[in-house]
Amino acid sequence: MMKPECELADRKKLANVFLLLLAAWGVFWTILPLFSLDNDFIDILENIVWGRHFQWGYDKNPYFGAWLGYGFYALTGGALWINYLLSQIFVCTGLFCVWKLANRFVTPARAFISTLALTFITFYGMKATELCDDVMELGLWPLTILFFYRSLRDGNRLRDWILTGLFAALSFMTKYYGLMLFLSMLAVLLFTGRGRDAFRRPGIYCAAVLFAVISLPNMIWLIGNRFVAIDYAFERAAVGGDGGSLLNHFKYPWRSISRAAGVVLPSIAVLAALFFRRERGPGEEKTDPERRFQLLFLTFICWGPYGLTLLFSLVTGGRINYSWVLPCFSLLPLYAVYLYRPVVTEQRLRLFLGVVVLFALIFGGVFLVRSVYHQPYRKKGCDYENYPGKAVASFLTNEWKRRYGTPLPYVIGERRETCNVAVYSPDRPEAYFSARKEYSQWIEEADILRRGGVVVWDAGEAVPASMQRVLVPGKGDLRFRLSEERTADFSRAAPAWFRSLMKKEPKPFRIAYRFIKPEQSVRGTSVSGD
Repeated sequence: MMKPECELADRKKLANVFLLLLAAWGVFWTILPLFSLDNDFIDILENIVWGRHFQWGYDKNPYFGAWLGYGFYALTGGALWINYLLSQIFVCTGLFCVWKLANRFVTPARAFISTLALTFITFYGMKATELCDDVMELGLWPLTILFFYRSLRDGNRLRDWILTGLFAALSFMTKYYGLMLFLSMLAVLLFTGRGRDAFRRPGIYCAAVLFAVISLPNMIWLIGNRFVAIDYAFERAAVGGDGGSLLNHFKYPWRSISRAAGVVLPSIAVLAALFFRRERGPGEEKTDPERRFQLLFLTFICWGPYGLTLLFSLVTGGRINYSWVLPCFSLLPLYAVYLYRPVVTEQRLRLFLGVVVLFALIFGGVFLVRSVYHQPYRKKGCDYENYPGKAVASFLTNEWKRRYGTPLPYVIGERRETCNVAVYSPDRPEAYFSARKEYSQWIEEADILRRGGVVVWDAGEAVPASMQRVLVPGKGDLRFRLSEERTADFSRAAPAWFRSLMKKEPKPFRIAYRFIKPEQSVRGTSVSGD
């Protein structure tokens, strides 16, 4: 006979098991990329390039992610593994906060399954190995939500409101998409009695002041830089794309729904398959004020951010980027468990733990095979993490020094090429993204003219339109002295142990490059002129 939930292991034992699994999850997904990748993700490299320059904002994002990524990179002496660890710190922090919140809504066993069900979502595994703004939000959103709930539920304590304001600001200064969460929190404040009561206490105003102090420098920077990051977001969303076709207003929301459903379905499907028995008796949502508040809170926070995202797409016809919605579903399993009230027996709980481990091994195996074999050896296009960044940076640096005898000062190109050379070159050249000052505010073109640099692009593609002002005479206002165009061949990045096992190199990749001659070379002092 299966034991009823009341006879399950106590809260302390469940907590110990949960924390053990959480630690194992973080270690597993920290170590796996170290063995699977020979080149870092583009967002990791981009944060390092940005963070070298202390600014209150950058061309795509606010400042917190760049400062964090570069700060730990510098503290560890240029170690890139720290980014994998930081990614998992954010993921595990988010899971921990969801678990703490879930224990306020449901029984310990239900909190346990509703939190670990998130591990069946690829956002928390394969897609969370890259330290990017979306992964950071997996930790920052649950932190904000947890302390927001505590602020409303635990007597409007000032400490909880201060932490709510802090994590909300850090979330916003990681990615402006946090606005979707804040609007959902505002709905809780306006449409619940506990929310409206908060306006009579000082805590919420202290949180707002702290939020403003942390965010205001970026707002000022944004205005001074012509809202470049907002323009980037609308460009990525392709607002007005295809001539503003009416079809886009329906096509993009539906595309997002179908793709998101495919991602979150395993989580709900496993819960439904294992915990299909429901606790008997009517719910208390209609009679218990506390339950009504909890249901409204979960409904607004669980569905609000994604619903507002769909509304944005429906109204503007803009595309919803897949990565944007990563943090939107952290409360979905809890919402389902809260409403359904499944019976959790010890036997089913043990089976659930086995499924958690099985899914982790499957996802880990897929990540490994994809990273070491499919992407470098089979895939048609070259992904960011398989770009031969180390080899390209070493080659271009050596070629520059052979010709001009000085450290390589600048690299100009698209994001992939410039970030890889800027980080992996021992000379740490400055990156000039797409030769556009609004993307690299720290660049002075007069200094490039004086000291020179390298322009690099994918030889398999046409010269990028953004680079024509540098490379094509008469196309722009830059008059750099350029060397002849040359190409160089490399193999895609793959770990050495797997290349040795395969006994062959990955698919080839060819770059094209031209050097911008420094003034000294024109005066006849270069080591090896063109």
